[in-house]
Amino acid sequence: MTTTRGPYAKGVARKQEIIEVALELLAVGGLRQSTLDEIAKRVGITRPGLLHYFGSREALLTAVLEERDRRDIAHGIGVGVTGMGVTETMDEVLLHSLRSPGLARLFTIFAAEATDEDHPAHAFFRGRYQRIRTMIEEGIRAEQDGGVIDRGVDPGPAAQQILAVLDGLQLQWLLDPGLDPRTALRTSMIVLLPAPRT
Repeated sequence: MTTTRGPYAKGVARKQEIIEVALELLAVGGLRQSTLDEIAKRVGITRPGLLHYFGSREALLTAVLEERDRRDIAHGIGVGVTGMGVTETMDEVLLHSLRSPGLARLFTIFAAEATDEDHPAHAFFRGRYQRIRTMIEEGIRAEQDGGVIDRGVDPGPAAQQILAVLDGLQLQWLLDPGLDPRTALRTSMIVLLPAPRT
């Protein structure tokens, strides 16, 4: 037991080290042709050695996005995590993406690729969107119960629309960093989540 545990623990630690380095490099530069080589060099292994730990480029990038999500939740970024309202939370999520353009670019590209059912990250993105839609729906219902959002809003479609706005604004900002997506988001949220009618 001791002989298998040592190498296993080292392998887990090495995988985590690779993810840490990948997060750091991708946050700034995004995914380029040389990114995997840069990650491997920084960790002190070859590109094939890097892929040995994950099996494929897609598995490594999925692990990076999973780690980003885990850290976001740990830092209170996410619907229902901090007790903030849906609008404030979405603004915080967008602001967090704007601070890491490389990861925002990776997410946008990878999410589009993963629409193919055969893509290795398809299940990750499908599950992630389902989870976030559910969290937004719960946030909307809580604010409806608190008299903040009009009860005529249907939480299911509203959650889909909010995510569509968020992803669309992020894409437009990546194409044109001079845009102000936060103001556009707040304007959209007023329409999507109106206050109760008096």
